[in-house]
Amino acid sequence: MKTAYKIGLVAGAAMLMLLMPARGRAEQLEKFDGYIVHYNALSADQLAPEVAQAYKLQRSGHRGLVNIAVQKDNGTAEPTPVAATITGSATNLSGQRTTLALREIKEDGAVYYLGEFPVGSGTDTYRFQIDVKPDGATRAHTLKFSKNYVTD
Repeated sequence: MKTAYKIGLVAGAAMLMLLMPARGRAEQLEKFDGYIVHYNALSADQLAPEVAQAYKLQRSGHRGLVNIAVQKDNGTAEPTPVAATITGSATNLSGQRTTLALREIKEDGAVYYLGEFPVGSGTDTYRFQIDVKPDGATRAHTLKFSKNYVTD
């Protein structure tokens, strides 16, 4: 049981590391109404096997993954993670739209949302539109971003 717990902690930390870019790179975040929304999209084949297994994610170059985390900016160095209602879609350049089914992950005080979607063969750009409404907020905020995917 202790080993499974340690794997969960390592996997959780690894997922959060995917969310936070390395120093020196621009962070993918937006601030609105006292909240900070971190977001990331990547190819699921970039996940470590242990992380994919822990979160029941399929590692494949033909699968994309969106990771969203919401924090309350309370004016300190440590914003507070908050739950949110998150919906969204991914649309490729051909106009094929996939509704994202995001699932909430809570561990070690963190709250984040993962959503998988299919990625076609070749090179394509996916446009994301994600609506984020933090619990207790009066309105939602819409994130719009894109990500290029290259598959075999």
